[in-house]
Amino acid sequence: MKRYLFTFVCFILIFPLHTNADSQKQIELIEKYMETALDKYQIPGASLAIVREGQLWFQKSWGIQGNGDPVTEDTLFTIGSVSKPLTSLAIMKLVEKGMIELDQEIDYYLPSFQYNVKGFDKKITIRNLLTHTSGISSYEGLKIADQNLRGEKAISEAVKKLNHVKLTYEPGSVHQYSAANYLLLGRIIEKITGETFSDFMDTEIYTSLGMNRTVSSFEEASKLGYQPGYHSFFGKPIKSKMIFDDSGVPYGYIASSANDMAKYLLFLLDSKDLLSDELFKEYISPQVHRKDEMYYGLGWRISTDNEDPYIFHGGETPDSRAELYMNHKNDYGFILLTNKNDMSETMSTLSMREGIKTIMERGQMPELIKMNYQMQWIPLLLTILFAFCGSLSLYRLKKKTSFHYMSWNIAGFFLLLCSFVFIPIITYIFGAPWHSIYHYSFITAIFILSFVGILAIYGFLILVWAYKKKQEIKLTNSCCP
Repeated sequence: MKRYLFTFVCFILIFPLHTNADSQKQIELIEKYMETALDKYQIPGASLAIVREGQLWFQKSWGIQGNGDPVTEDTLFTIGSVSKPLTSLAIMKLVEKGMIELDQEIDYYLPSFQYNVKGFDKKITIRNLLTHTSGISSYEGLKIADQNLRGEKAISEAVKKLNHVKLTYEPGSVHQYSAANYLLLGRIIEKITGETFSDFMDTEIYTSLGMNRTVSSFEEASKLGYQPGYHSFFGKPIKSKMIFDDSGVPYGYIASSANDMAKYLLFLLDSKDLLSDELFKEYISPQVHRKDEMYYGLGWRISTDNEDPYIFHGGETPDSRAELYMNHKNDYGFILLTNKNDMSETMSTLSMREGIKTIMERGQMPELIKMNYQMQWIPLLLTILFAFCGSLSLYRLKKKTSFHYMSWNIAGFFLLLCSFVFIPIITYIFGAPWHSIYHYSFITAIFILSFVGILAIYGFLILVWAYKKKQEIKLTNSCCP
């Protein structure tokens, strides 16, 4: 009996020491991993908060903001599509108040908004908007996104731009990730409550969770010292212009800090007070199957793998990236905020998210994915190559004593035509409007514009020089019969 008692006492005393040692090792690995990642990906500033077992377990910030000030746990970042789960939470709050029904058609709440159903039997419901199954395409969402609209009427103005949109699928049948869905949810919140989206989120969500440095408008973000982030020039950060779309806050422009988002994570770990158990369960439950064991929920991406279940969402604005991850099985979650973004570096924060997850769950530090910047190299090399070839061709044309005038004319007109259709072709290939490409891959867009400019200049010069050469040859032939 004494031996068993001795063993039990030793276990009680030694187990916490072992746990603390493991935690300290994880913290050291996370710090080393973050420092390595931020250096490798040349990210100017970042903030990471990890909650575990109902409390803030780790928090640290690195680097600088756009104005050179150090990043802290209270520094504001735009959180991109991580805004969607917060907008979804606001909808669920209205459901609890009896002001919204998830399966009610949106015509009931927003009768002024018209959409072309194309003969489909079903109409869009609130749940359809939350799960991106409204039938509104991703492209239509991008068309009205990132417009840099400001002011209290920004959301209603953007909805007017979306009015009469054509559905591509019957509501409820196909998942199409689209900013338009959450724009409409934002407007519905305004119509039902009689408040601006910003005011409602502040009083019903942020204040309730103690998130006193989270805002939903450019004006409020500016008061709290919000600074724009950075674009990327082959990995090197370059300061961004101020892009903050007030109409986009329901789907991507909520501004928050790591400290505030940690409070949201703690709510996700233990849903006390804000929602009933039943509604909270639905809030984080899978709704639409995507592939394998991955689903989309009410503003969430969800893994239903029995061995590795979790909910998460990534987010980006033109100059920031965010990753939110929550694992209820292992009782922890984290938010990663960074102030640099480019389409060519999408995998950087995804790699960091998986790295932090691996350290937390396996105690191992994985390798970081290497960036190749092909989206910037390809248009740059094409521009340089075409500029060289064009200059050489024009030089040869200038030196020619005889040439086929019609062939050079056709070549000139063809190049001018190419300069007009090149950008529409690029938008078709990417499945995104030009302003989205310009905002989210700024340097690539500059190189593409340079290439288009060279095409146009080259085509125009060929036509002018070919005409002049024809006149010179005519004059020479007339003088020397």
